[in-house]
Amino acid sequence: MRRRVLHGLHLACAAGGLAALAASPGTALAADDGFAAVVSGILGNATYEAETVLSVFPRAGHNAESSGMEDEPVEGWTHLSLDSTTFIGDAWSFGLGVDAVASTYRGAERGAFCLPGCRSGNGRFADLSRLTVTYLGDVVEVTAGKDDVAVGVAELYSPADIYGRSNSANPQHDVDFGVWHVRTDFYLGNDRLSAIILPVEESAPGPASHSRWSGGGGSGTSEFARIDIPWLPPSVTPDIQNDLRGSAPAEWGYLLKYDGAATGVDYFATAYVGPGPFPVLRAPRPGQINPYYKVRPRVSIASAGAAWTTGAAKLYAEGMGYLAAGGQDEDFTRGLIGAKYRETSIANRLGLDEITPVIEFAKEWVHGKQDNMLYVVSSREARPNRNNLMLSATVQVNSKWKVGGGYNRSLSDRDALTSLFVRYQPNDDLSFALSGAEYHGRDETMFGRFSRHDNVEFQMKYSF
Repeated sequence: MRRRVLHGLHLACAAGGLAALAASPGTALAADDGFAAVVSGILGNATYEAETVLSVFPRAGHNAESSGMEDEPVEGWTHLSLDSTTFIGDAWSFGLGVDAVASTYRGAERGAFCLPGCRSGNGRFADLSRLTVTYLGDVVEVTAGKDDVAVGVAELYSPADIYGRSNSANPQHDVDFGVWHVRTDFYLGNDRLSAIILPVEESAPGPASHSRWSGGGGSGTSEFARIDIPWLPPSVTPDIQNDLRGSAPAEWGYLLKYDGAATGVDYFATAYVGPGPFPVLRAPRPGQINPYYKVRPRVSIASAGAAWTTGAAKLYAEGMGYLAAGGQDEDFTRGLIGAKYRETSIANRLGLDEITPVIEFAKEWVHGKQDNMLYVVSSREARPNRNNLMLSATVQVNSKWKVGGGYNRSLSDRDALTSLFVRYQPNDDLSFALSGAEYHGRDETMFGRFSRHDNVEFQMKYSF
């Protein structure tokens, strides 16, 4: 019964998204041949992907029933996406991405189609992940709208890739939904210089307060593994509310990005000023105990990285420096080194197509403490992989079968995530996968807070 309801929700979301598109103000122009040609091009060039996941949780969360936390032993999650890029004449293109999500997770999705600057922390049944208009010049491109802002060269985790947003209501299946920005790209041979303005801040959808993924240790939010406020009475639970920045140009984000390629080398460098990628907590107003405010302080960030490829091996490194204004957060630097190797010789002798191991080590160094009295919790617990070893290995058995797994361990907190999967792909458009995830560690750690949410999942993905 649940699967039928889930399937119905899936179809309702898809129909709602297409109906909203058809009912937009531009429908009044449908009689115009030019507009009709554009709409036809958008739908004709679109690619679609449907993904359905059934998750089984052997154990209920700690005190889940008494605390009202979600503890269903079986959950369903489904995602339908449309992605299209259409050229309009010789110098313009239009990009569109629409996502529909539905699940049995209580309260995970609400409503549809957030306006720019959305302050809701809930996922949407349907929303735009990409909506862009691009001018295509010979050496300059200008893009305005909503799209991903990707940075980095790492395979598993990039400390420099911090400017995007994703729907993490189901954190095992994040859905990228892009950020609103204006971007100008200058092409310099094989290199590119990008100037990006990020004028609005949105509240990224995350787990509902009663979700099994909302975090433990009394944090009440998935972005903090624990909240330790010395003068807060033990009987008082902090009420945490989002406080997004305003819309004045002085509060916008400004990013410069340079990336390029040479023989065997890819590289990038960035400089950024604006709201930080990691949240901190600001104290309640004078004389009040609650609420606390989750804010992103104004910061300055510089990052760089490079990847060297020789034969079947790839070696890479990234670094990032972070300075917070007015002591509102910690100042720190982060670094990552990694390697990937595509092994075929030994694999072929074993009757396999390819074995691909990846290893990465990420490390963070704190240089300045959060020393502003108005800010009571730094972003430390919200920053992933502060001192972590990450491993991954995939085995391509043949054209249809692949097996693999991953391991991410914090060397400081001694918590870890282990995952395994087996995937069957009979053709390019269809795949089935069986996977498992095991969380380990103390309750106040990044992975340990989910230690009772180990799960097994069955996934079906279809592209058309």
